[in-house]
Amino acid sequence: MKAITFLGAATAYETTYVLANEREHTAPFFGAALARFIPDLTMRVFVTEKAKEMHLDRFLSLVEDYVADVQPVDIPDGGNDADLWRIFQAVVDAVEPEEAVVFDITHGFRSLPFLSFLAAAYLRVVKKIRLEAVLYGNFEARDQSVTPHRAPVIDLTRFVELFDWMVGADRFVRFGDARDLAQLLNAQHERIKPDPHATDKRAMSAWGNSPLKHTANNLTRASRALRVVRPAEAMDASKRIRTQLPEAVQSSQELARPFALLSQHLLDSFAPIALSEAEQKRDPRRTLVVERELIAWYLERNQTFQAVALAREWLISWMMVQVGMAEQLMDKDARLRAERSIGQRVQRLKAKASEERQEEDYVLDVSAIPNVDEVAQLFNQLGELRNDLMHAGKRKGALTAETVENKVQTLWSQLRVLIPGGETSTGL
Repeated sequence: MKAITFLGAATAYETTYVLANEREHTAPFFGAALARFIPDLTMRVFVTEKAKEMHLDRFLSLVEDYVADVQPVDIPDGGNDADLWRIFQAVVDAVEPEEAVVFDITHGFRSLPFLSFLAAAYLRVVKKIRLEAVLYGNFEARDQSVTPHRAPVIDLTRFVELFDWMVGADRFVRFGDARDLAQLLNAQHERIKPDPHATDKRAMSAWGNSPLKHTANNLTRASRALRVVRPAEAMDASKRIRTQLPEAVQSSQELARPFALLSQHLLDSFAPIALSEAEQKRDPRRTLVVERELIAWYLERNQTFQAVALAREWLISWMMVQVGMAEQLMDKDARLRAERSIGQRVQRLKAKASEERQEEDYVLDVSAIPNVDEVAQLFNQLGELRNDLMHAGKRKGALTAETVENKVQTLWSQLRVLIPGGETSTGL
């Protein structure tokens, strides 16, 4: 394991540094105590010119018998942006890919602790390091009633994990993908796993069925369903998240504080598209309302392909409700009949436009659908747009990306005014 430590130019005082597990060591530098706390360390000691003159020789003499490989790394004072970037790069260069690393920020001067946090977060992503700990010997909080003074050692590693929550939150907000958040919740869940050798089956079962675990599972399920356009599953998983999330937050206040802060945003984001499987079966019209919200949800997150695919299928469902087929929305043959019927209406409109005679042989009577011709035209345009996207531009006359996005918005403005009960609010 490699330790990244800093020496400052301030006066060094003999201090007893105390870890949470009651291990302790007295030294003028926390890095020297760290060499005793963790065996088989290698160490990189970052020093300014002044810190090198004041403390480096003494520091090396204290750790040389405990650290097999200790090397000083010269850094500038950090008085300007260019210096700070050089320090940051020096820390990054000192660590090899996939190394196990512990950061000691106790004696970092000015902005060095902040840079250390950023470097740790950066290295976890870019070099895939295993961050073992970020430690701070809290000299300011030392017990001065004894000599030498006793200073607690604070493990700040969990605060570096805030970056993971930020990335997960950003991915969810921008793309609706909650998989990173689910993974973080699962990691939190594993941290509280009871010792199976010292815990009865009932307690182990309770751990395995905790709200935290169920919420993580449904975040994964919802993300997967949304990604591959499975609206029924996505709506059901969203409903479960809405139900389980408050209890999960309540049960994990100490374990997942960043998640607790995000919980209200998650609740608000899933609210428009939450509908249980039972509710979907019981109320097809309500299902249409929520499913249309899902189209809007996709568009808000620039997921054009998913929005178009769902919009076309939604329109078929809407037409089926109008002709009394609300109980058959998931029946493949029924959907095919509805699709063929409105397709024949499209052909009739095309024949009329070209003054050709078209034989009418509707599978279903769609004439009762409000503004049926306008609906048929919308269905046709959605189908053409979906086909254009499916062919990935590999045909003559393929639409440009900008045209696709503009066309989607135009068709959406027509689709969103359709009311599941049959009427339309405006337009169609």
